[in-house]
Amino acid sequence: MNRFYFILMTWLASCFAGPLYAQKLTFSYDASGNQIERRWVCVNCLTDDNRALAQKIASQNKIEQKIEDFNAGRIIKVYPNPVSEILSVNWQTPEKIFLKSIEVFAMAGNRVFRATYPPGQLEAEIPFNRLPPGTYILIGYYSDSKTQSIKVIKI
Repeated sequence: MNRFYFILMTWLASCFAGPLYAQKLTFSYDASGNQIERRWVCVNCLTDDNRALAQKIASQNKIEQKIEDFNAGRIIKVYPNPVSEILSVNWQTPEKIFLKSIEVFAMAGNRVFRATYPPGQLEAEIPFNRLPPGTYILIGYYSDSKTQSIKVIKI
């Protein structure tokens, strides 16, 4: 009996160890609507066209990685989150780049706060005491036209 379970488990492991391919049933019809062909098509098999597409997607992922690396060093920290009275904001930027302004938007899209900051400033406080409870989006605008957003919850 133990040998049967061993063979069964080995077979199941071999079934799921390799790459999994999805199949799709496709039909072809003639002009009057009669079915003339039924085929199983491998959806995620690597044909020559799919290989080219996979390489294109991989190269795009490398580009996205470079974009993420380009944004390295831009850090905005907010606390406490959720906030009840005053939100403290600290930021760090790469050399020769500074945070120009911060805007806070309600989820309805209306701006509830806006302030500009000089190049040397690295912290600010935003009053939330007069705002109703809810979710807000804080957007930091950098001197090189990049932005960064953070979700803030007011309790």
